[in-house]
Amino acid sequence: MKRPMILLVCLAILTFACNISTTAAPPTLTSAPPATLPPATQPPATQPPTATQPPVATQPPAPQTNVTCNELALYLDPALASGYDCKTIPEASGGGFDVNPKYTELTLQGYPLSGRFFTPHIDVFPVQRFSELAPDTVNHDVSTLQALVSGGPVGDSLPLLPIFNAAQEFRAQYKVQQFAGGSGIRFITQYAQFTDPINNHELFYTFQGLTADGKYWISAILPISNPILPENGDNPPNGQSPQEFSNNFPTYVTDITNQLNSQTSESFTPAITALDALVASITIQP
Repeated sequence: MKRPMILLVCLAILTFACNISTTAAPPTLTSAPPATLPPATQPPATQPPTATQPPVATQPPAPQTNVTCNELALYLDPALASGYDCKTIPEASGGGFDVNPKYTELTLQGYPLSGRFFTPHIDVFPVQRFSELAPDTVNHDVSTLQALVSGGPVGDSLPLLPIFNAAQEFRAQYKVQQFAGGSGIRFITQYAQFTDPINNHELFYTFQGLTADGKYWISAILPISNPILPENGDNPPNGQSPQEFSNNFPTYVTDITNQLNSQTSESFTPAITALDALVASITIQP
């Protein structure tokens, strides 16, 4: 009984084992989630550059003025003067050096230098009438000044009005200078009737200019000084006798001109730049 029973049990075990797969079923492949790229970003929209019109050229504003004297207006810096006197000078036609048309003269008061050979003043001459009274001198000066302003060569003597009964000894710190409505030249100089040492008593800054229409001549004569010069011309330099100084005068003038040309604007009293600014502010109102 036991043996057949054992055989039946073994047969049942074998039958069950045949129904079990010997290999595990492969796992079901699942697709990996698709990789996603960050959303494409568009570059920020930019407006095309706006076309701009080229700037329109404009005339510079007229310089500020605080003084008016007849047809003359200008800006008077309180550092140069505390006041002024305005005059109309009558015509003089006595001939020779005593000749001028009726003109405007502005004299500066409270100027930094006092007791000098010249008083500080600015004159405005009508060119046509002046040329009628002194045609040789005025017409020559007008043509010379126009050539200088245009860049012409500088001669031995520069044009200057009014007419002096003396000679221009030298000129230094020469420059073409503009003013409102015209142009001219500025320089420092001294006039004398003999070989006079260059000195602070007689030295002056001058501007000689013409309005653009040629109707008016502006003449500024403003005392100026520099510490390299003696206070007056009483004695020839370096202990020379008057005769020795006269014989050496051309060499002396060349040397002193070079020295004055090498000085800075601020070494002068008043500073040359301050006098230039005064001139630049001049306006003529016919």
